[in-house]
Amino acid sequence: MVRPDRKRPVTSVDVAAAAGVSQATVARCFTTPEVVAPDTRLKIEAAADRLGYVPNAIARSLKSQRTNIVGAVVPAVGEYWQNVVTYFSRRLTARGRQLLLFSFLDHAEVNETLEAVMQYRLDGLILASANIAETQLARMRQTGLSLVAFNHPDAAGIVPSVTVDNEAGASELARHLAGLGCTRVLYLGGVAAASTDRARFRGAARTLASTGATCNYMEAGAFTYDAGYRAADTVVNLDRLPDAIMVGSDEVAFGMLDGLRRRGLTAPADVLVTGFDGLPQASWAGYDLTTLVQPADQLAEHAVELASGDGSDSSDAPPPSVVVAGTLRRGLTTRKGDAGRARPGSYSRRNCGTEPSAGR
Repeated sequence: MVRPDRKRPVTSVDVAAAAGVSQATVARCFTTPEVVAPDTRLKIEAAADRLGYVPNAIARSLKSQRTNIVGAVVPAVGEYWQNVVTYFSRRLTARGRQLLLFSFLDHAEVNETLEAVMQYRLDGLILASANIAETQLARMRQTGLSLVAFNHPDAAGIVPSVTVDNEAGASELARHLAGLGCTRVLYLGGVAAASTDRARFRGAARTLASTGATCNYMEAGAFTYDAGYRAADTVVNLDRLPDAIMVGSDEVAFGMLDGLRRRGLTAPADVLVTGFDGLPQASWAGYDLTTLVQPADQLAEHAVELASGDGSDSSDAPPPSVVVAGTLRRGLTTRKGDAGRARPGSYSRRNCGTEPSAGR
């Protein structure tokens, strides 16, 4: 049985025949249109539209020596990263470029992921994880790619970097809590080794210490909802609830809030809760979370601009570092006037600052 031929894709040869020009002229029209006469270019474009011709991006890259593809190395899980990747894609598309994702589940997979990156021809690369080690950053800088580290405070001075001001943002949240009279604060981080986690805790602890408040650290183990949900069990089993829980990311804070609810506790009635990131879910009625909102679109634009460069690097000049301030969102979770009375059988939240601190 002879199968009917499938319709083959339209090629530049077909467009050349329809426009009455050479194939080389068609190629120039779509790679260097400025060298093609305007009348000829219009004739070729009209033939291409009529035939449904789409230029081959790979073929064009062979001639131009640019792929117009920017890679991004990101964690495989996390609402924050899904949100950021969307901004990367939009900003790159606006520049006529495409995004190629490389993801990893945990720190042990980072080296393997970076090796996979080197198998592709990219114009630039965004390293979007604070868990990428400094040695790995330095190694990637030697590749000659237009490189940028995203939201990785320790990357400054090693590779070009773009980050929210993590320390100042946590400091602003801490001042907000201190202004409410809180003297005993628990900081729930995601991963203690992450440079973002360290910077945020540093900003919170220093600011609270300057007001005479304590700020103890606890690690959730991951920047995930499940990690926050599990950590709620540890919090409710403390001898005494803190006045407030500063959570290192919104996603972990969502898990903490739901975990507390499961145990009959709510914010702000029993304990104040803050997050960090400004995810869209923070404004949902079920959370209404006080948080530090990162200007994700602005951060992504800076990152894409650096990653879309020509890869040139002067060993004498320090790599550029862009730091952008976040903004405080005041939600229900720290609105003391709406706390109401604690439910029977639940912890009754102490008035902030009336008892000595209980460090852990």
